[in-house]
Amino acid sequence: MSRSTSTIRITPASRNTSMTSSSTSRTATSDRCSSSRSDIKIVMQRSMGWSALQSPARWFAVGAVACACALAGAPASAGAQRVDLRSKPAPGFAAIVGVVDDSLRGGPLVGATVAVIGTSVRTTTDQDGLFRIDSLPPGEVQLAVLHPLLDTLYIVVTTQKFTLVDGRLEEMGISTPPLERIRLRSCPRAGVVLGDGILIGRVDDPDTDRPVPGALVSLVYSDPRSGTPIQRVRSARSRDDGLYAICGLPETLTGTVQAAVGAAASSEIPVTMKAQFLATASFLLSTAPKDSVARGTAALTGRVTDVTGAPIASAQVAVEGGNAIAVTGPDGTFALTGLPSGTTSAVIRKIGYAPALRTVHLRKAAPQRVAVTLSEGVRTLAAVVVTGGMEPALKKVGFTERRNMGMRSHFLLPADIEKRNPSAFTDLFRQMSGFRVTSAGMGQSIEGTRSSGGAMSGCVNVYVDRVAFEQMSPGDLDSAFPIGMIGAVETYASASETPAEFQMPGRSCATIVAWTKMKLAKP
Repeated sequence: MSRSTSTIRITPASRNTSMTSSSTSRTATSDRCSSSRSDIKIVMQRSMGWSALQSPARWFAVGAVACACALAGAPASAGAQRVDLRSKPAPGFAAIVGVVDDSLRGGPLVGATVAVIGTSVRTTTDQDGLFRIDSLPPGEVQLAVLHPLLDTLYIVVTTQKFTLVDGRLEEMGISTPPLERIRLRSCPRAGVVLGDGILIGRVDDPDTDRPVPGALVSLVYSDPRSGTPIQRVRSARSRDDGLYAICGLPETLTGTVQAAVGAAASSEIPVTMKAQFLATASFLLSTAPKDSVARGTAALTGRVTDVTGAPIASAQVAVEGGNAIAVTGPDGTFALTGLPSGTTSAVIRKIGYAPALRTVHLRKAAPQRVAVTLSEGVRTLAAVVVTGGMEPALKKVGFTERRNMGMRSHFLLPADIEKRNPSAFTDLFRQMSGFRVTSAGMGQSIEGTRSSGGAMSGCVNVYVDRVAFEQMSPGDLDSAFPIGMIGAVETYASASETPAEFQMPGRSCATIVAWTKMKLAKP
């Protein structure tokens, strides 16, 4: 698919300095740049990554700022290793020091890769946006700046070509385009305006790496200015290049955002804005046809530790929409394979620890690795206020459609759960056909009672909000899912009755599907 490429020219004097107080101090540093080479060209295009930078013939280079700045007095964050801005390079070599400003969000651009185009030389900006590239041979060079934020916005920043001189320390000031340029390019003039905030991102296919046009991106958030916990919904469609923007948002909000196209949908990604004008959320959304059982070739690996760094063994790791569970080994590592590609949520649980949720972007090309730290204790659940009932959410997750199919199964609505007045999650199944509750020690477990349809040894598959969970010890279900958080339940007494999306390969069992009030509170 072809992509349009547009060029934006700005100068340091036109940079947006009204974001935050930190942006003002950083701007004062960069605006001391000389104006002889102060033009910046920003190309809105697909990022080609690090490998493209090493081949000048393949790199689409554009001019950018390459100006001398007074960096000698630039501050360093407390406790951080200071970038050497003063030392001269060794004889026969040159060096570059500089600062990269984030004019989109205000302040320094932290963790950006500053690369010398056509070589393998690169470095990373520190907490103050400062960098140093040392031991460079004299001659003509050109720098490029790479960062996930810029990649999301199809922005590539490069300097003009300039000449390094033997023994000289070259000073550079580089900045991203201002937020107002992005606003003018991405936001319509008309529409709902509740503030100056923008949520922007991309929707790409995880396997082809091509953009997904026409995807519906929906943001559900609580507006703190309303004074009541009323949730608002805003949405936008991705363009031909996969980019979307939801504009006119409050500068402070908390919510979730999800992308969908056709029958494919991502997990919900948490979004938080705290007195800021820009937030990003990108998605991998597979448009390839899926078979009846959600299997794939993507993988998730990682390590789970406690707050001291010690490994946690026997923790469960599962992803939303997946049909497999990994259990961490003695060293805390795990590997979860056979996963569908795309953006989803990984849930990590261990009894005695608060569960952890991680957004992961899975591709079949390479496993994604995560490092997870679990804190001890049970997470306190905030009261969930549901306005307008749970019916829309029950329909969205497929509960209503499955109930209307007349299948041999049980469906408990919120009112049904309330009538049973259970004190624990397992209490819901004490008089339910196809299941029995057994006690051992101080805990209870749920078993299946039917052998027809291939049920094996009373095994039960459990899904909570589409995330698989395994009973490893009596009491695990009640400890992991207090009854107060459960909003609806559907059960299937045998594998033959279970919908394909809730079947685990190699496990022909009865199935319990539970939905939390938190999940059902979202429209």
